[in-house]
Amino acid sequence: MGRLLNELRRMLVVAKHKSDGVAEDATREFIVGRLCHLLKFRLKSLPTLLDPNSSPAVLAAGLGGGKSSGMITLMELRSSFDLADDDDDGLISFDEAMEAMESAFSGTHFRGAEMVRDTLLLSQSSSAVGTAASGVPSGGNKSAPPNVTLSELALLSARGLRHDSSGPESALGTVQTSLDKIVNRCFGEWARAALSPSLKSFTTGLHKQIGVASTVSDVEWRRLNGLIEKEDDILLREIHDTRNDNNNLSEKQTVVGQVSSHVVSYLLAVSAVLNRSVCPVDSLPPVPSPDYAEMLGISLSEKRDIANMQFIIRGSLLGEALTSLSASLQRELASDGDGGATDQDETLQKCSPSSLIQILMDVQFINRCFFERNCHGFLLTADAGESDYVEDSRRIIDHLSEHLSQSVKLATSDGSSISSAILERHAQVFSSCDLFLSSLFGEDESDTFSASNSASMNGVGGSSVVSSLNPLASSRRFVLLPIQAEKSLTELQLRGKYSKKNQEEKASSTSAMSGNALGTGFGFLSSMLSTKTR
Repeated sequence: MGRLLNELRRMLVVAKHKSDGVAEDATREFIVGRLCHLLKFRLKSLPTLLDPNSSPAVLAAGLGGGKSSGMITLMELRSSFDLADDDDDGLISFDEAMEAMESAFSGTHFRGAEMVRDTLLLSQSSSAVGTAASGVPSGGNKSAPPNVTLSELALLSARGLRHDSSGPESALGTVQTSLDKIVNRCFGEWARAALSPSLKSFTTGLHKQIGVASTVSDVEWRRLNGLIEKEDDILLREIHDTRNDNNNLSEKQTVVGQVSSHVVSYLLAVSAVLNRSVCPVDSLPPVPSPDYAEMLGISLSEKRDIANMQFIIRGSLLGEALTSLSASLQRELASDGDGGATDQDETLQKCSPSSLIQILMDVQFINRCFFERNCHGFLLTADAGESDYVEDSRRIIDHLSEHLSQSVKLATSDGSSISSAILERHAQVFSSCDLFLSSLFGEDESDTFSASNSASMNGVGGSSVVSSLNPLASSRRFVLLPIQAEKSLTELQLRGKYSKKNQEEKASSTSAMSGNALGTGFGFLSSMLSTKTR
């Protein structure tokens, strides 16, 4: 199991190095992630293979009498591992692992480095053993893994390790922890690669939006986004004084548009990726029965431990989408038009009131989708050293929403009507895109929107048409199979064929009768001429 887990993790590292700078779809990560998920829950021989009663430590204690004193615990191995892990990334090189094993098993009858080499089926040589024991790097063997984790090292040194009978410190718990880390990493990288084209399109649209908002006037922004009413357009053409035009239009009531197309298109793209990446079997529970889960040491009361494949894929996509959107918003709102860093308040001060309302509506829509409409949650990692990306993204979005709300209140006078209009625009998007967003965020009856409510609320105008500028990828997964036609439809087709055949026969008989009549007429005339000649 230690060799298998190490090889699976190395596959991901090799694939990442080969694809640096090259566009990929992360198919390998997707397959390895599914495989590790199946190994954790459906490998029936895993509990018996890692039976604590048949472990090397127990067998050595029963046969040799007193040899169990040479075993070390996982805590002692972790201490040596932490000393070798200088950068605290959870990985140490193979040479560092050999030194850590020699240090951990010092004072026992086990040779730690030799035990790991035997488990990895590496060729032994006197020079290699001598250099490893002396602390000199022994990286001459190409079959040796470049690095190992603590869980892999614990499995590779199972002969001299005294595992707990159950729990995370047991051999089964160590395998499950390693598989969980590989699954989270695989689907995280797959989601990043699958959403990369959509993120590029979103970033381009957001950069263009912020650039235009910080350089044009409020009147020009409204004209570019179709928020100028007809009478305002006539006013711009007839009145010659540009300054008076701007003053007259700025005194008019604020108009709220729709949620930006690049935001809606990105969320629909995430939903399309989810729909074509799952199948009905993915929604089934990963364990067939509670007894089987108890045998694996998995508690059914913890939803995180029994997450099915659909939850893992959806959670990975939601996590990647949330972090990408929050990072892009923070980066674009804190930069100038040339890509340089600047103060966020300085960027918002350059924007017109209508553009501030548009950006605020987009940020609040993202917040509403991921933290209010989302019924499924996110895929959280078990690593204690990693920061909680959900809380970090929530903090970024809340901070942006608060700053934008303050800027809108300072720039406009009808803040309550704007808030009501923004909620209405959100409801329109949820209503028109509910077929796609429901599979991603879940059902929510509170966002139901009827066509009778499409009129402007509280005097705040704006178009009620929701459209996406980017084309949607087909979410159909399976090819439609041919089915037998109904009997009534077959009869109608036969009747059509018969009627067409009757029309053709009737037309042919009519042409034959006309030809016979013509021939008969000429025959009568010829007979009359012949009679007169006689």
